[in-house]
Amino acid sequence: MNKDLHIITLDIPYPPDYGGMIDSYYRIQSLHNVGIQIHLHCFEYGRPHSQKLEAICKTVNYYYRRKGLKPHLSSLPYTIRSRSSDALLENLMKDDYPILFDGLNTTFCLDYPALSARKKFVRTHNIEHRYHMTLSVYEKDLLKGQYFKIESLKLRQYEKILKKANKLFTISAGDNEYFGNKYHNSELILPFHPSLRIESQTGVGEYCLFHGNLSVSENIEIAEILISRIFSKVPYQCIIAGKNPPEHLNVKASPFINIRIISNPGDEEMAKLIRNAQINVLPALAINGLKLKLLVALCNGRHCLVNEKMINGTCLEQLCHIAASAEEMAETIHSLMKEPFTKEMIAIRESAVFKYYNNVTNATKLASIIFPSS
Repeated sequence: MNKDLHIITLDIPYPPDYGGMIDSYYRIQSLHNVGIQIHLHCFEYGRPHSQKLEAICKTVNYYYRRKGLKPHLSSLPYTIRSRSSDALLENLMKDDYPILFDGLNTTFCLDYPALSARKKFVRTHNIEHRYHMTLSVYEKDLLKGQYFKIESLKLRQYEKILKKANKLFTISAGDNEYFGNKYHNSELILPFHPSLRIESQTGVGEYCLFHGNLSVSENIEIAEILISRIFSKVPYQCIIAGKNPPEHLNVKASPFINIRIISNPGDEEMAKLIRNAQINVLPALAINGLKLKLLVALCNGRHCLVNEKMINGTCLEQLCHIAASAEEMAETIHSLMKEPFTKEMIAIRESAVFKYYNNVTNATKLASIIFPSS
């Protein structure tokens, strides 16, 4: 019997070059590999259509994301209202297949009466109102900061729509506790990712690396803290790499000859940076879902230096070096820069990472919940 599934994504999930799309793309690929026929529905706003998606999906449909002032004026969160589509609803109503809403952002039609008899599932990427409040705290543009704060308040109110789902698939243990306590319909499915094995190199690298989307206010704030309080205090080469860094980061780093900003590295360059670093330095400012860049660094890099907020609820604590302050982070960098990464360390990672973050196991579990045996 065919197992057909609608999946609605908030963006076009190829290339999988940022957190949410990494989980989305490799989940789609993994479900395809275990025999699920996927009907993909993508909201588009700048990324190109992809033949890669058409190769692993039975059908692919694209929908324009509504922009402009009108979605902002709605009582609904902008991130929800801007992803409303009559064409999407019409396509969903052509059959009775189950629907997986990939992110709270895609759930505009979750409680539509026309879909009341359908099996509906939501993949939660994080606790959205907390995430937007974090963005508001660290956003330096006053207007954007106010937008994130208003959006957070709207998302907190809107979140109760998740009661309409048959099941929530949460991305981290902390999120699973939150949604489980609140809605009593959650199941932990850890994120999907590109690594099939640990590709970390043995030996010693020459620099520390922080990487992330540098157009996001939280990552910009982290980069500023690293420059002023950590990287400028150590005598080692330090690199900050990512998408669209603001010019003021270059200005902030310019007095320090050991700090370099790399703007918009390509996939191969970023992979090389992660692989050749001695330490991937990856702190977080708030507990929000799971930062997939940590998983990527553990599968491809050497030592990982984090704080508690980065590894909370990940099951990866034993694989990271944890520092509680900027001073402790600088001290740990001193000790790790001379510590070779060994085959034994790789073996420990191989065992620990794929015990929990196994795409085949997690896709099989996901499919069994959506399509229970009769």
